[in-house]
This record gives sequence, C-alpha cells and structure tokens, in this order.
Amino acid sequence: MTICSLVVYARPEKAPVVEQAITAMEGAEVHTATKEGKLIVSLDHPDRTYCSETIMALNNIDGVVSTALVYEYFE
Repeated sequence: MTICSLVVYARPEKAPVVEQAITAMEGAEVHTATKEGKLIVSLDHPDRTYCSETIMALNNIDGVVSTALVYEYFE
C-alpha cells in the first residue's frame, strides 16, 4: 500500500479543469483547492510504481505549474 500527499500548483484560471483531471485519476482525491490555484491532493494505491507514475502525469496536465510531494507512506 502506498499513500502520498501532494501540493499541486495550478494556474488559477485552469484550477477547476486541473481539479477535474485529478479526480478522474484512479486513487486520487482533491481535498481542497484555493482560488490561487493550490490543490491538496492524496494518492492511495497498492502499487508504488503507479503512484510515482501518477505524480509524474500530474505535471503533464494543462495548467499545472508544479507538484510537490509532501508525504509518502509505503508498506
């Protein structure tokens, strides 16, 4: 099991589209989003590789400026 928490920074005007794209990903949940474009995201998936690939994929979403891994739990 792998659980990750991240901060995803998006351009403010693209934040709603970024949020929709993230919530469509398996195991991803957006816990909050600010009007400035900061999204608090968690990933929960049994496969650690899936989580790292998903984190990399987040950077490819149109409107994402950067992602920052805050916490990872791997069992």
